[in-house]
Amino acid sequence: MSPDSLSPKLKSLSPRIAPGTRPLDLTGRERHLRAAMQTMGRVATRFARSARRTLPFLVRRRAKLEPQPVAVADAVGMEATDGPLFEVALEVAGNGGWANLLLDSGAIGLVLDSALGGKEETASTPSGELTLAERALVGRIARSLAEDFAAAVRDECGIDFAITVQKSIAQGDRRDAPGADGLRVECRIEPVPGSPAVTISIGATALESAVREQEEHEPSSGDPRMGEAVRDVPVEVVAELGSVTLGLRRVLSLRVGQVVRLPTAVDDPVVLRIAGIRKFTGVPVVSRGQLSVEIRGRHGE
Repeated sequence: MSPDSLSPKLKSLSPRIAPGTRPLDLTGRERHLRAAMQTMGRVATRFARSARRTLPFLVRRRAKLEPQPVAVADAVGMEATDGPLFEVALEVAGNGGWANLLLDSGAIGLVLDSALGGKEETASTPSGELTLAERALVGRIARSLAEDFAAAVRDECGIDFAITVQKSIAQGDRRDAPGADGLRVECRIEPVPGSPAVTISIGATALESAVREQEEHEPSSGDPRMGEAVRDVPVEVVAELGSVTLGLRRVLSLRVGQVVRLPTAVDDPVVLRIAGIRKFTGVPVVSRGQLSVEIRGRHGE
């Protein structure tokens, strides 16, 4: 069914797909991307939070970056039709991994208006080609955003990307595809009219390899590291001198100075409970000026 055959109501409910993307099909050959897709979603969320420091005008406008669902980016180029774009390319030295950050014309307009003191209610969309001064200003912000993106990827999955190229793409020019098929998230600036966006992409191969490597290094139940980690888990140990059952009337009448007699003789063993389970028996002693319990045997022996 083509989009043109949808009813107006269904069209309004259909998600907007960024140029150069296609809906993710998890029922076929792309099923193996599920773990990488989840990681990409977490990267986008982490990036959207850190980007608020790089884009202080978001606070003034009461706006924020809203990550959209992860999509698969085709290895095809796209034309800058609505205005200029600004792109930052990232790579991993030696292994061919790539990433990409793209500001659309609406995001570029927000950056320029905010830097030049434009009105907060509106944001102009630049057209044609950016001037040298505009490229320098947008490039500085885009580089900071790319550093936020690289930090989010490193913290989430351990890939260490470095910025290699940044450039502006004039309206009408064609943007080359950054690399092989990747995973893309459009982070829209909401609630700004037109939903300007910063789009982040990562090569699917590099992301899948990082996810697979993380899974291989996670300690299993037979891993000696798991045993060492369990040894540090805090466990409550209780020495039980004795217990007594009292009626509610007696409990309500208890006052300071009264004595509650336990059915335990002074030479009876003390029960030690570990995590609520009886494990040992012992006797009360004084050690280094503190009341202590000397373990004499296991409970039930």
